[in-house]
Amino acid sequence: MKKIGVAVKDNGKRLEHFGICEYFVIYNYDEKKHNIEYYNVIFSSKDYRPDGEEWEKSADAIKDCDIVICEQIGMVAKTEVEKMGIKVIQTEGSIESVLDKFINTEKKKNNIKF
Repeated sequence: MKKIGVAVKDNGKRLEHFGICEYFVIYNYDEKKHNIEYYNVIFSSKDYRPDGEEWEKSADAIKDCDIVICEQIGMVAKTEVEKMGIKVIQTEGSIESVLDKFINTEKKKNNIKF
């Protein structure tokens, strides 16, 4: 079972930029059955100080996730999140369509034989 953190906006309907995201919807992903189910919402407290690195608060919020899906992420933030062992997926769209796309991609990976 993997945890997927999805950076959201518009009341959880669309993806958000990683660094400015105020909350993440967390899902459990069963790799064998390719099922995704809602787990939790995690808030990323932002203070928007001019000298603050807001992406660090986002990274802290998703520290227990295996994958993060967001609309965009800066190069420094992406590097640091990947160092935490979290796979970063950048894409656009509604949460529903993005998760469907993720599942379809994962299913296709299982069909590849080396």
